[in-house]
Amino acid sequence: MRNVRIAIVLTLAGAAPAFAQEFSIIGDSTVIGRNWGYPTGTPHARNEDNPLGRTRVDTLDLAVETAFFFKNLELTGFDDSTGIDGETFFGFLAPVRLRYRAGERLTIEGGVVLGQNFGDDDALDVVEPLVRLAYEPTRGVYIIAGTILPTHPISDALLDDVHVFHETEQGFQARVDWEHWKNDLWINWRVREDEFTAEEFEVGNATQLRLDGLRGDAQMLWYHVGGQQNDGDRVENYVAGLIGGSVGIQGSRFVTPPKWLEDVRVGARYLASHDSTADDESGSGVEVFAHIDTRPHEQVLLRGFVSHFEGDDYAGARGDPLYSLDDYSQAGVTALLSLHEGLRVEGTAVLQHSEEEVNYTFAINLVWGRSFTLYDPTN
Repeated sequence: MRNVRIAIVLTLAGAAPAFAQEFSIIGDSTVIGRNWGYPTGTPHARNEDNPLGRTRVDTLDLAVETAFFFKNLELTGFDDSTGIDGETFFGFLAPVRLRYRAGERLTIEGGVVLGQNFGDDDALDVVEPLVRLAYEPTRGVYIIAGTILPTHPISDALLDDVHVFHETEQGFQARVDWEHWKNDLWINWRVREDEFTAEEFEVGNATQLRLDGLRGDAQMLWYHVGGQQNDGDRVENYVAGLIGGSVGIQGSRFVTPPKWLEDVRVGARYLASHDSTADDESGSGVEVFAHIDTRPHEQVLLRGFVSHFEGDDYAGARGDPLYSLDDYSQAGVTALLSLHEGLRVEGTAVLQHSEEEVNYTFAINLVWGRSFTLYDPTN
């Protein structure tokens, strides 16, 4: 079986959880990567007085994030039963919005998401409104409605990171970003039902508990197709879940690493899936992983990672199709440079192995996001 996967992503836009997959480790963007809480996507605004980089109360900002991307997945040698096909991504993604902080706990964003994928007519091609309301009922808890954040800290086995190049996400979201409890719960209404089209939506949740250097993860994704007001009889339900844990030195009271070493972490997770569309098929799998994060310079983060997956008919409707294989291993390295004015440069090289074949992934991300104050009542 031959599977060659080459990816180069150029992103101009705005710490990831410990999952050893080939996704961006940028942690403060609203476009790419994975994060908890309510990221601004404009890291240049962070300072001692404003560590989160938020728009100030009663102030109106223009927040700009743009993404130019090229990603080519040359997947060959798979038979039709696997559902694994090659795909090309090349274009741009640009959420531009006004951001008004109406009070200490309420922020309103309004603008437009512009996107075009020149490499695939069936992929991203959007000019959609962006309307986001973020309410913080208590410190570190966020209720988000409208255009939700697609940077879910969830395994690729449940939700493939390439979906961000296909679509925006609309619905509701609740996030918790506390020291010992992290959570992202959302509903994404993907397709609106009409006379001929069945509705499609997904409900997902990612929970992580932290105690010293220990982390426990529980995740779930339910994907539904159906409805009652269309002519078709299509009804589909896919459910996938994950439970696992890891141990590392980051956050531990018992280990004092040198300044250049941020984390060494190892862990394992169990995955299960159920498809009720045809034969009520169920599957499962086990994945073990490890990574090491080093910081040779205060502006440079290096991550080396390995993982191995053993599956038994595991199938995630929205997950990376490589997890449908009986075995799947990967090893790689990511370098993230944080430069001035909110610019991030990220490069990733991954070697993937399955069924005696070697696969490759290469990625480059240029990430930039900035806000401009349009109205400040104190001036």
